[in-house]
Amino acid sequence: MLPLYYARGSQGYSPEWVRLAKRSIATLLPRFNTSRMLDEYVAKFYLPAAQQGLRYAEQGFAAGRAVAEWKARVRASWPKVAIRRLDAPPKRIAFGTSLRIEVALDLDGLAPADVVVELLLARDGSGARAGHVRLELAPDGTRTERGEHRFALDLEPELCGRLDYRIRAYPCHELLTHPFELGLMIWV
Repeated sequence: MLPLYYARGSQGYSPEWVRLAKRSIATLLPRFNTSRMLDEYVAKFYLPAAQQGLRYAEQGFAAGRAVAEWKARVRASWPKVAIRRLDAPPKRIAFGTSLRIEVALDLDGLAPADVVVELLLARDGSGARAGHVRLELAPDGTRTERGEHRFALDLEPELCGRLDYRIRAYPCHELLTHPFELGLMIWV
């Protein structure tokens, strides 16, 4: 593309580059207009926000109060929430082999149901968001000698080759508008 831009003719510009730019404008223009933008904003933002507002307002705003109280509890406890790995991860596993992953969470008074612990699995070097698989670790109902809650996952990757994974925990409540609404997360 760069050589095309600099292939200037006698008029001082590249006629081929101008032709390419005009074609791009003509083919993209129908997609970029106010009507499409408004429809997209209504579908993605305004309608979900209105539905969430109605949900919070039901029964005299009981749901709104419940989620506000939960958020206050989480924000008060979160600075002391800590996560650590309990198992010793092997350097290699054979394809088709299961691997038990265990972490301990000090929830500072929160319940295991107040958080999601998940493993993000991706091809090595593919980036944090590119093609990752999210797998949830479940509380196993036991505690460590320090009183932390145990979460575990029996992982049998469906991918082979070099894989990269990260484990994270974040607050979760069914009434949140977005899972990361509180902006709180810890990683191990």
